[in-house]
Amino acid sequence: MVDASDRETIYTVASLNRQVKTALERTWGNICLEAEVSAVTFARSGHVYFKLVDPDGKATVDAVMWRGMAARYGKHIQEGALLRCFGRVTLYELGGRYQFVAERIEDSGEGAKARALAELKERLQKEGLFALERKRPLPPSPACVGVVTSRTGAALQDIIAVSSRRFPTRLLLAHASVQGELAVAEIVSAIALLNTHPDVEVLIVGRGGGASEDLDAFNDERVVRAVAESRVPVVCAVGHEVDITLAELASDRRAATPSEAAELVAPDAAVYLERFTELKQRLWLSMKARMGSSRERQSDVMHRLSLRDPRVRLRMQAEKLSRYQTFFAGWKARRITPVQKRMDELRHRLDRFAATAVQSRKGDLMAASAGLYNWPAPAMAKAKGDLGRLAASLNALSPLASLGRGYSIARDDDGRIVKSVEQVTKGQHIEVIVADGMVDAHVDGTTKKTSSS
Repeated sequence: MVDASDRETIYTVASLNRQVKTALERTWGNICLEAEVSAVTFARSGHVYFKLVDPDGKATVDAVMWRGMAARYGKHIQEGALLRCFGRVTLYELGGRYQFVAERIEDSGEGAKARALAELKERLQKEGLFALERKRPLPPSPACVGVVTSRTGAALQDIIAVSSRRFPTRLLLAHASVQGELAVAEIVSAIALLNTHPDVEVLIVGRGGGASEDLDAFNDERVVRAVAESRVPVVCAVGHEVDITLAELASDRRAATPSEAAELVAPDAAVYLERFTELKQRLWLSMKARMGSSRERQSDVMHRLSLRDPRVRLRMQAEKLSRYQTFFAGWKARRITPVQKRMDELRHRLDRFAATAVQSRKGDLMAASAGLYNWPAPAMAKAKGDLGRLAASLNALSPLASLGRGYSIARDDDGRIVKSVEQVTKGQHIEVIVADGMVDAHVDGTTKKTSSS
């Protein structure tokens, strides 16, 4: 209580804060808080700033652990962890905010909120809502993009700016609160509304970041199922780098920021222009080649048609007939006249040859006839002389001539001529042929002539 004497005391803000700080630290200088950790920030100075939240989420207090204690207990300060924090309550004088200074920490198990989130994630994962095979490709150049976010948030402005810069794309906004008690229902309703629009080809659902407790709507089962059951592909862009929400896991693509989501959905006009220029050049070259080919075919067809034109064909036949007439007109002078002249010369030579040849052959025939009558006598004389010489030569070579000179020929019983003493044996019968007959004889003995005798 304040005494009546102090009622007129005038305080400055600084003095008030200083006295309140002293009172807080004196009264709440050594307490233990059991709460869940949220919005953790590790400063470069080594201090750790975070919030302590009741499990039911109805009350929050700012907390800090200075660098000296953070080096020892900082690893326990994690998002969603349920901790027992020992320390004191103090007041930040410059800002007039009171906070809890943690000096020692003990684990108190996993927080109810984090535990519920983990159980929901596991259950939805078993249902296949996060499966990769469910992910659908984004349309390459959508004409209409649905956007689910707050109309007053920075996320919408980022999406509009990026889409306008990259490619003229129609955007349809379905407003929804992205945090607070109405966020879940409004997000689910906005997704359903845009799914009924026939022009919408893809959805962007998200917000522009925030603390972990601000992302609760995107971890709600109703929002997760609405994203997974969307008729068109969904790009989820919550914009929180530390935590990944369940809605992002169920979406077809996750973007780190709304701006990145717009880049994923809206095609790059520069790429399309480059592709268009390339296709234009290829089309021109193709048309040029086709035109050249068509001209060649046209020229060929015209030539073939001209050859089939009756007037052209008649003119060509007339020219051919004229060439034939010219050819045959000179053919007689070139061919027949020389042949006739040659035949006349041959006929004249034949006439002269016949008379001379007959007279010459007649003289030869008469000479041959005379010779034929004189031929037998000399020929017979010559033949007799030749025959006598041949008979003398034959008689000189005949065995009978040798027999006439005293020689004889011996033969055994088989008629073989005996040429050696080894062919006969003692007592063997032989025949001896002489000049005027044959003598039967028996062998009494044989004497073989030696080489020295």
